[in-house]
Amino acid sequence: MASYELVSQFTEDAFAHEDRICERSACAAKIRKGEPCFYIATIVIGQRGHFVCGACHRHYEGKRATSVRPSVQRPDAQVIRQNINAAWKPASVQAVQQPPRVVATSASYGHAGPDIAVPSSWGNTNAGQPGYSWGNTNAGQPGYSANHVQYGAERERWAKQAYAVPPAETISLEVSAVREGGNRRKGTRGIPFGNICEGKKDVDARIDAPGLIALALDTIWPKIQAFAGGFPWRQDQFIIRDGGWVDLSNHPPHQPYFYSQCMHATRKGSCAMTFKPKQFLLYVVVPTAQWEDYETWLDKAKEERFSTHSRSAPSVKEVHSSLHSSAAADSSTVSSSEAPSSEALFEVPSQAPVKRQFLREITSVPSSPPLKKAAPAKVAFRSPDREQLREVLKSGGTANIDVQQMLTVQHEIIEFFPVPTCPLSVILKDPQLHAAFRTDTELGHSGQLTVQTSTNDMLGAGGFKTAHPGFLTLFSAPETLLGSRPRQKVAVKRPFYKNYPPGSSKNPMRFTIGRYTISDELPKLFKEANMLYWARALLTFSYKYIDHCVSNASEPPPFHIPRLRFVKAGLALSHDQVQPGHKSKSLTRMPRAGYLVEELITDDFLKYIHNMDCNPMLDPYKVGYEIAAFLACTQHIQYAKTGGLAFISDYQGGSEILSDPQVLTHPLVNNGKDVFGDGNIERAVSAFEKKHDCNDYCKWSGFKLELYKAAKVGTETEMGTAEMEMGTETEDSAQDALE
Repeated sequence: MASYELVSQFTEDAFAHEDRICERSACAAKIRKGEPCFYIATIVIGQRGHFVCGACHRHYEGKRATSVRPSVQRPDAQVIRQNINAAWKPASVQAVQQPPRVVATSASYGHAGPDIAVPSSWGNTNAGQPGYSWGNTNAGQPGYSANHVQYGAERERWAKQAYAVPPAETISLEVSAVREGGNRRKGTRGIPFGNICEGKKDVDARIDAPGLIALALDTIWPKIQAFAGGFPWRQDQFIIRDGGWVDLSNHPPHQPYFYSQCMHATRKGSCAMTFKPKQFLLYVVVPTAQWEDYETWLDKAKEERFSTHSRSAPSVKEVHSSLHSSAAADSSTVSSSEAPSSEALFEVPSQAPVKRQFLREITSVPSSPPLKKAAPAKVAFRSPDREQLREVLKSGGTANIDVQQMLTVQHEIIEFFPVPTCPLSVILKDPQLHAAFRTDTELGHSGQLTVQTSTNDMLGAGGFKTAHPGFLTLFSAPETLLGSRPRQKVAVKRPFYKNYPPGSSKNPMRFTIGRYTISDELPKLFKEANMLYWARALLTFSYKYIDHCVSNASEPPPFHIPRLRFVKAGLALSHDQVQPGHKSKSLTRMPRAGYLVEELITDDFLKYIHNMDCNPMLDPYKVGYEIAAFLACTQHIQYAKTGGLAFISDYQGGSEILSDPQVLTHPLVNNGKDVFGDGNIERAVSAFEKKHDCNDYCKWSGFKLELYKAAKVGTETEMGTAEMEMGTETEDSAQDALE
C-alpha cells in the first residue's frame, strides 16, 4: 500500500464544493457540500491522491506511516484574493497591502511541495511558456519574496532525492573504444583500437541515455588520451552506441535506458515481473573522418621522425630554432607546446618499420618536408663449417626412437588423496575425525600420473620402497596443492620386496624387484602416508613451541633456527581402464596399483638422524650438521612435551624439505599393536633420556628443557647382549637408512 502525506491547503480547499464520496477505501462515507474535505497526496510521482473526510483526515494524522509536514502559519486567503485582484490593476498595486511573508518550510522530511500555478499577471508573462525557469522569478513582484527565487531548482533537487528509488537495482557495463568500420555481414560494426576496454559495476539500473553517455565518456576519455595524447581529439564528435549499435543521443532523457531489459517474469506464464541484473555493452565510436585525420597525423609524425633520425644530430641551438619554425608552420595541426625533446631527435633506429604501429604517445610532429627513409642495416652472412655440418647431418639422420625407453613410460589415470597438515590441537579436539590420514571420496582429486619405471631412471631404492621420476597433473585442484601445475615433477614411490633367484644365496647385490598385490600394497602405502601426516603434526607442534619460547624470551637465541617442512605428498590410486570392445557390463573399476607421490627434492639429499638414534648422524664439521643438531632438539621438545610418548626419527631430506620420516612411540602407546609400521622401535623411546646428547639448541635457557645426560658405554658383555637383542632391528634400520 502506498504511503501518503498531508499537504498544506488553502482555506477554501478544506471544504467540499459539491457532494462527493470519501476516497479512502475503508470509509467511502458521503461528504456533503460545505463539509470538511481534505486532499491526501501520495509520494509516488504521477499517482493521484485522495479526497477524504474529516474522520479519515484525523486517521492519517495519527498514523505512524504518514509523514506530516511541519505546520506553518498559513497566509490569509482574503489578503491573497485582494492581491490577485490588485495585480490586474497596476496603478493600484502600491495601495494594496503586501501579503505576509511566506516562510519556507524545512525540507528535512524529504518530500517535494505541491505544484502551485501562479497567474501570469504577477509580474512575468513567460511563466507558462516552455523553457521558463522559476529561477528567473522577480522577487519584487507582489506575493513573492527572496525565498521564491530558487524555488524551481530546489524543488527539482529535493524531488529527485525524495522520490528516487535507492540504487539497489544495478547493472554492469562494458565500455569499449572503437572506430567506425568493420564487416557488417560478419556482425562487426566497429573496429577496436588500443585494446581500450573498461568495466563498470553497480550502475543504477534506472540511468537514462544522457547519464550513460556521460559515464562512457568519463570512463574511456582518459584511455584515449593515453593512447595518442598528442593528437587533438574532438570529443564532441564521439558517438555512444549500445550493443545493438543504437545511438544513445537519439533516446529521450529522463527515461531508464536498460531497465526494461532487466525485467523478467517470475515464472513462465506469470504476469508478475522481477528484476535480474545484467551486463550491457557500450561503444565509444570515433567517426571515420576523425580517424582518418588521426592516421594522417600519425604518418606525418613518423615520416618527420625518421627524416630527423637520418640527418646528423644538430646542435642544441639548431634544435630550438627548427622547433620554433616547424611549430609556426604547422600550428593548424599541432600546437607548438608539443615539441619533442632533443634526446628523442638523436635516437637512431636499426631499421625502418614496414608496418604501421600505433604509438602510445607522440609528442612532436615536425613540419619539414619528408626525406628518403633510411635503408635497412646490413646483416652479416656466413656459411657453416662443412665438417661440422657433415657430422651433425650424420648424427641427426641416423637418430631413431628409443623403443625400450618409450615402453617404460607409464601413464595412469588416478584418484589423488593429498596428505594434509593438521595441527596437533585439532587432532586432539576431534580425534574421531582427525586421528589418521583419510581417503574419503570427497577428499580426492582426479588427475593423470606419468611414471618412468625404468631402473636406469630410478631416483633411488631403500630397504622398503623404490623412487621413480614422474609428472603429476590434477584436473581441478587448489593452487597450493601438489599437482595443481600441469606436469609438475614428482617422486613416485612404491613398496617392493627382494626376489632372489631360486637355489641361490641371498646376495645383497643379486636380486630382482618384486611388487606386492594390490591388497598388500595399499596397507603399506597408507601407513607411509599416515606416518607423514603425523610427522607434519609433530613438527608443526615443535615450531609452535619454539616460536612461543622465542617471543617470550628476554633475549633472542644465540643461534639461527632453521625452517624446515615435510614434502607435499599424497596417495594415488590407479584403477583398471576399460579396453575398447570389452563386453563386461560391470561399471565397477577396482584399484589396480597404488603410489605414494611426493614433491621432488632437488638439492642434496642427506640423512640427518637414524631411526634408531636420537643424535645427529653427521660429524660437527660436515655440511648439514647444524640442521641435524636442530632436528635432534625437536626430538627433545617432542619427547618432553608429549610426556615421553612420541617423537619423530629418521630425519632425512634436503636443506629445507624433509621426507620419509618415522614416528617412534612408547610401548604404552603400542600395547602390542602394530603402530606406525615396522620402523617404530619402541626401545628408542624408552632409552631416549639415556642416549640423547643435549646440544646448544637444547641447552638454551629460553626453551626451558630438562637436560639429559647420555649413558656411558657399558661392558662388552652388555653391549654384546644389546646387539643380539636388536640384531634384526639393526639390519632393517640399516637398509632403511639407504632411503
